Amino acid sequence: MQLRLILLLATVLLSPQLFAAKNEVQPGVAQQLLNLSYVEDASNALNVDLILASEDSIAWTEVYGEIANFGYTDSPYWFKFTVSNPSNVDIDKLLEVSYLQLDYIDFYEIKNGEVVNTYQTGDRYPFSKRLIDHPYFLFPANLPAKSSTEYLLRVQTGGTVQLPAHLWDSQSFFVEIGKEDQIHAIFYGILAVLALFNFFIYLALREKTYLYYSMATFGYAFFFAAMRGKTFQVLFPSLPEIHNQSILIVIPFTMLFSALFARSFLSLKDYSKLLDQCTKVIAALAFACMVGSFFLSYADSVRISVLLSIPSYLILLAIGPIVWAKGAHLARYYTIAWGLLTAGTAMTSLNKAGVIPNSFISEYGMQIGSALEAILLTIALAERLYREREDKLTAQDSTIREHKERLQTEIKLVNQALHHPITQLPNRACFEMLISDSIRRRNEGRFAVCLINLTRFHEINKTLGHNNADLLIEEAASLINKTVQKLPGIQIAEIKDSDSFYAFSFEGATFGILIDIEHSEQVRESANEIIKNLYQPIEFKGMMLELDPAIGVSTFPENGREASTLIRHANVALETAEKSDRKLDYYQPEQDRYNARRLTLMSELKQAISNNQLSLYFQPKINLSTNTVTGLEALIRWHHQRFGFVRPDEFIPIAEQTGIIKPLTRWVVKEALRVQHELLSEGYDIDISINISAKNLREEDFVSFISEALTNNKKPKITIELTETSMMEDPLKALQVLEDLSQTGVRLSIDDFGTGYSSLAYIKKLPANEIKIDKSLIFDLTSNKGDQVIIKTTIEMCHQLGFTLVAEGVESQRVVDILKDLNCDIIQGYYISPPLPINKLKQWLADIDGYAALA
Repeated sequence: MQLRLILLLATVLLSPQLFAAKNEVQPGVAQQLLNLSYVEDASNALNVDLILASEDSIAWTEVYGEIANFGYTDSPYWFKFTVSNPSNVDIDKLLEVSYLQLDYIDFYEIKNGEVVNTYQTGDRYPFSKRLIDHPYFLFPANLPAKSSTEYLLRVQTGGTVQLPAHLWDSQSFFVEIGKEDQIHAIFYGILAVLALFNFFIYLALREKTYLYYSMATFGYAFFFAAMRGKTFQVLFPSLPEIHNQSILIVIPFTMLFSALFARSFLSLKDYSKLLDQCTKVIAALAFACMVGSFFLSYADSVRISVLLSIPSYLILLAIGPIVWAKGAHLARYYTIAWGLLTAGTAMTSLNKAGVIPNSFISEYGMQIGSALEAILLTIALAERLYREREDKLTAQDSTIREHKERLQTEIKLVNQALHHPITQLPNRACFEMLISDSIRRRNEGRFAVCLINLTRFHEINKTLGHNNADLLIEEAASLINKTVQKLPGIQIAEIKDSDSFYAFSFEGATFGILIDIEHSEQVRESANEIIKNLYQPIEFKGMMLELDPAIGVSTFPENGREASTLIRHANVALETAEKSDRKLDYYQPEQDRYNARRLTLMSELKQAISNNQLSLYFQPKINLSTNTVTGLEALIRWHHQRFGFVRPDEFIPIAEQTGIIKPLTRWVVKEALRVQHELLSEGYDIDISINISAKNLREEDFVSFISEALTNNKKPKITIELTETSMMEDPLKALQVLEDLSQTGVRLSIDDFGTGYSSLAYIKKLPANEIKIDKSLIFDLTSNKGDQVIIKTTIEMCHQLGFTLVAEGVESQRVVDILKDLNCDIIQGYYISPPLPINKLKQWLADIDGYAALA
């Protein structure tokens, strides 16, 4: 685009006509170049009368070349020439001045030394001041036969002072100029169509490249028309100031959008940051020129625009080949288009200079090259549009494929997320959704959540391996699904490929079903039916395997109004069912160990130990033969800030399950030894019994801890109590640890004797000193003769084995008397004293006068 501007500025200022030797009308010649003489009126003092009066004293200079060109100057210039008509007939001619950027022209026709005609016109006058309605400055020249006529022209302008003057045959001029106007009309039409075409594409696509090209093409067309005077004639005939301002604006305007077009069309930022920055600078300077044209003089504004156009042209000319070499496909169109314009403009310039002969192509090469450039770049934009459309379609196809693939993957993932990977049954998430949906749909109805667990599956898994266990669970899932589908009120889990599924597969070997019920007995019948059908062994690889199913049930709305709550409660019931003979249980709140209170106690128990928020209570033990206090049993108490008193049988199992039993037992031992030392210092030398867990027996450092604790205390008297059932969890390990403990000097006591299943042969091997009869045998001692026989037999047997007998749970004097008669050694219970904190224990010991506990 900038090439158009530079070469246009160079060529349109040249005279379109070249050869004529004399100012003499030559017959048959339509156009003559006049020989001019000039004088510069630097002081602006000359006028026509002064020139005519002192013509011989004025130093006229002859113009050499085709055009009188004096560059930028404020001085007026006077031109003189004479035209002779040697023929015998009068001739009417037209004097043409084809350079249109002349502000003021004063035309004087002189005959016989007198001015016969005067005309004033110029680019600063309204178009109506033109003698002939044409953009060129045309003056009539009436030449009488056998005469000569002298002409004077005064020219003044703010731009370059140039005067291409020609003498035309009137008819020939209008014929020739009509042809030229037709050619330029075609040229303007091509540019206008291309500019509008690309502008409409921009409106449709909002792609700035098309806007830039449309504006640049429009700017070039406007500039070319303005230089030929067409815009003044058509658009601003009465507004010469706007016409001249538009010429100043259109040059940087075209430069601005040419740079923006090159930058966008060639995607310069992807190929060269330097070239991209250069086009930005060109665009910025062009915009500055547009603004400056309103403040600078006409000559300065034109000079700056031309100076900026030269380096801009060189840069924009070089951009095409550089980017093409870097692999830009569209740069080839850009380069070829610039080449065509360069060739056409050069051809026109050489033709005007007389280097090449005159022809249509050489005379209009610049217009042809410009039109071809515009067409080629429009084709390039069309290809760009096509490629972008193809790329978008390809991208859309790719996006659609990716969307389909992603959708399929998501469906697959959702399917995997909602189904068990082995059984392919709906999983727990589906089960929860079905329960939630049932809750929403029912206002008053009832339904049961049933969890079925194959209790022997883990044993089978360990025996046959995971692969076989997976095959087995598939068969079991199919069997369960067939079994439950016949139950009344069973809810469908899923319909897939015309198959209905009723069971949900949880982790491990647990399955869930949902049953609409009217009364609890219906659930019991359904559950018993499931157990009956699944209790039969199934054949698997030649083996008959028992699945041993258990069922836990929770009901809506009694046991919860949320899916997660109902499933959790069914799990609690299932845990109880697995331990029962019936293999069936219903959720009961009192059986639920897994509640928020338990979680809170679990998290705060360790903190309570660290912060010494626990306490020990002590229950006295009385020797029946001496009626004296022979020992104390240390019992742990926890007064929680929120829950108040927390029973030991609630938080001790939590400690055993979480591993907190280790620091808890150590705290009890240390606190008991501290209290014993305190009592000893006040004169009470009393043995203290401490209960430990079977978990403590598995601790590698438990014996060493006890030994170290005893070493650090004076005269320690400690009895360690364990239940007989806890010792039977690992009898060999328990026996070894108890033997090691006995070596440290502590006494050993077997607690809750009579409630477990331990053998007397094992009890005999224990290094125990004491056996405590469980209080459940003591409570009914006064009314149940059978219990008296059992207690008597136990006492006699234990005495023969060397054990001391302790009876706990003594609640009355009658029980005390019976135990005395049965020769029991030691008793403890609420009849003697409830468990007391240390301060009340001291007061109690003081009240009974030392050790005498019974009258």
